[in-house]
Amino acid sequence: MTEFDHDSASLPMMDDLPPVQPPSAGFIVQLFLFPALIVMGVVAIWWMFGMIAVGEQDWRKLVSELQSQNLLIRNRAMYGLAQVLDQDSRRGDQGQKLRSNREIAQGLTDQLVIELRSNSTSKEGVAIQEFLTRALGMMDSLDVIAPALESAMEPQRDLDVRKCAIVSLSYVAGRAWERGQPLSNTQCVEALVRISADPQPVMRQSAAFALGLFDSAEATHQLEVLLESNDLMTGINAAIGLARQGSTRGFSVLRTALSTSTIENTPETAQEFGDQFRIVKNSLKAVADLAPKFDDQQKNELIPHVEELAAKHPEMRIRIDATAALNALNALKNAP
Repeated sequence: MTEFDHDSASLPMMDDLPPVQPPSAGFIVQLFLFPALIVMGVVAIWWMFGMIAVGEQDWRKLVSELQSQNLLIRNRAMYGLAQVLDQDSRRGDQGQKLRSNREIAQGLTDQLVIELRSNSTSKEGVAIQEFLTRALGMMDSLDVIAPALESAMEPQRDLDVRKCAIVSLSYVAGRAWERGQPLSNTQCVEALVRISADPQPVMRQSAAFALGLFDSAEATHQLEVLLESNDLMTGINAAIGLARQGSTRGFSVLRTALSTSTIENTPETAQEFGDQFRIVKNSLKAVADLAPKFDDQQKNELIPHVEELAAKHPEMRIRIDATAALNALNALKNAP
């Protein structure tokens, strides 16, 4: 007998082998899925703790890189800081509250001052100024950022940069108002009062809106002056600002904004549509808020316009807001 014959003779016959069964689904799960879940869990924990550690350091590194002489590093730091601030604000109470971080505010402010002093009119230079101006709107340390924003509002600046500065100031003041801690910065109010007489309509409109977010007698007085503006949007922003302060002085402007003749004008561009939508929506919000303060005559003058909007306006969101305003007016009408 050969060696091959001997080995073959020692092997069991096919009939003696156990039947081959395909692996069950449960076996496959145990073999592949459970280990994968364990690995994923470990990776997630590692990533979470890594993000906590890196997040604490990233903003410090980015602030220091704002002073770099290397343009690429400096620009990367600017955009990186904006991203860190945005992510932190989205985390709410779980974040680091970077909006109130004075070191970040100072770093962005210093860089904006440098860019404004360079007075670059190139497309890239203006874009950087605009970006930094917007980024300051994410910070809450007004005493730190106000001088740079005021400088960005000056008449010699690019129009978009000026507009961004006012919008950013509005964001800062708006958050303070929502916290129940309205701002009364004299320098900012004085700057906005000057801009409310600017030749550019968009600047007057933006300034009127921002003034309504400051707790200041001078701001209130200027809003009352702006009610007489020939520019409808400026007047409406002034009326809305006064409404926010609980004043009905802008009643006639709000009534005009909600009139059928105003809303029947068909917008020709997307910008005009957006303006008309904001005018009506914000005016309805002001009417609903002021409903307890309107007298019966004022309510009687407003109700037909609001009813028309609730029944016929093509935008559902406007119809909903109009219905809410109408309910507020009717609930309090003839009330003692």
